[in-house]
Amino acid sequence: MRPVLLVFALLGLSFLVTEPVSAAIKFKRFPHCPEGLVTKRTCECHAGTSGRYRFCHAGNSCDTRTGTCHK
Repeated sequence: MRPVLLVFALLGLSFLVTEPVSAAIKFKRFPHCPEGLVTKRTCECHAGTSGRYRFCHAGNSCDTRTGTCHK
């Protein structure tokens, strides 16, 4: 009975330790986009200094006043 409890305790601990690491992978952050044409592969188009942003890809244009990305 004791080895089974030890195994479950170790499994539970391993899940608790790896959870923050997987969260960082899921919500990867990219560098901020400059105003105008985007040359980076992917970046975050922010609306001024607010926390609102949208992802913008190369070839699109970032409007930093509204935080929108358009072609």
